[in-house]
Amino acid sequence: PYTTLFRSTESVGQSGSIIITQDGTGSRTCSWGNQFKWTGGAAPTLSTAASAVDRIDYLVVAADQIQCVASLDVK
Repeated sequence: PYTTLFRSTESVGQSGSIIITQDGTGSRTCSWGNQFKWTGGAAPTLSTAASAVDRIDYLVVAADQIQCVASLDVK
């Protein structure tokens, strides 16, 4: 599985996008730490098809609080 990208290095006000692209096999997963807060309260199920692309937009609003929204299966 993929692992999360932040290791206590985020800064309040930091924002950006994380692009996750499945390899040719697909079915990879991603785990998210507790500091990631999602629309609706739960991390999305990422696209699993080979070469699928998902986009995660994030904003660090406080220490240990990264608000996220996902755009899945971007084509």
